[in-house]
Amino acid sequence: MKSPEIHDRWSEKNGEMITVNNIAFNRVTFVRDGYEFPCVFPLERFVKEFTFVSRGESK
Repeated sequence: MKSPEIHDRWSEKNGEMITVNNIAFNRVTFVRDGYEFPCVFPLERFVKEFTFVSRGESK
């Protein structure tokens, strides 16, 4: 199981890309491309529903 890290890029099954903003208390906060508001998923659900694309760069 690939663990998400801040600034990582992941994709949904439909190809939509997301960027991880935060990981805390077994919750992953992310933003979908084209949206300004974050979403929060439990870590277990996140790794089941998303596919790792690339390791992000710190800004």
